[in-house]
Amino acid sequence: MSQKPNVHYFIEKNYLTHPRQFATGKLYQIGKMHCGPQHVIPKHAHLNWFELTLISDGRGTVITNDVPVSVSAGDIYLSYPGEFHCMTADRDDPMKYRFFAFYPSDPKVTEALEEIMSTHFSPESRVFRDERIRYMLGIMLSEITDPDEYSEEQFASMLYQIPIYIIRNFKSESEKGKEQSIGSAEEFCYRVMNHIDTHLYTMEKLSELSALTHYNYSYISALYKSTTGETLQSYYRRRRMEAARLLLTENNFSVTRVSELLHFSSIYTFSRAYKDYFGVSPSCRRQ
Repeated sequence: MSQKPNVHYFIEKNYLTHPRQFATGKLYQIGKMHCGPQHVIPKHAHLNWFELTLISDGRGTVITNDVPVSVSAGDIYLSYPGEFHCMTADRDDPMKYRFFAFYPSDPKVTEALEEIMSTHFSPESRVFRDERIRYMLGIMLSEITDPDEYSEEQFASMLYQIPIYIIRNFKSESEKGKEQSIGSAEEFCYRVMNHIDTHLYTMEKLSELSALTHYNYSYISALYKSTTGETLQSYYRRRRMEAARLLLTENNFSVTRVSELLHFSSIYTFSRAYKDYFGVSPSCRRQ
């Protein structure tokens, strides 16, 4: 993310390509920004990390997979792995915000976060408030910009605590979600789409959906087509190609790296698929 003329203040520690490893998880990015009126943070692709956006002042809009959600001072927005993300500051009261991208190392914690992803797939359901997280993000920014001999331990501790607070905030709603059965074909398809969206970099083939849903893949595919009018393969292809375009342009990854991230069998297979979809080779998008 680069400095813009209408950004009043910006600090960032960026480890997106080489995440910083702590005992309790990986840090991908942390920082804060004070936006000018109607400042736009361009659309970009998230890889395998969660991200918190904490609005410290003002108002704005978070747009996830093209779904806008209004946020204001005190709100915390949770973004999932694999999503496409952008933000816009309000014209009259532009937002100031902190951001924190991470992935925990504790399997129990990641399992609980996965459960949140499955029950709170709608972007409108991702907004919450927690003063403890606001306080800890402030400390983490101080620790990482002005470290001392105990900063590593302090940071590792909060990198563990913050996901726990996230889980606690969503727990009651998640429990309600688990008690609800799928009420319609549309709801089922929406859940399938959400799983694809948030597992673009870990899913290797669509047949993996069978283990997730406990339905035969042929049944899932037929239900999706009859409900949405689009084949499941077409949706998966579109999301992979959208991710590839953003990774090549906004995230500035190499063609080889994007091919690997999206689990193509070879760079040739990826290049051919990309050209078939967009009409140009992936190398042209980086020029």
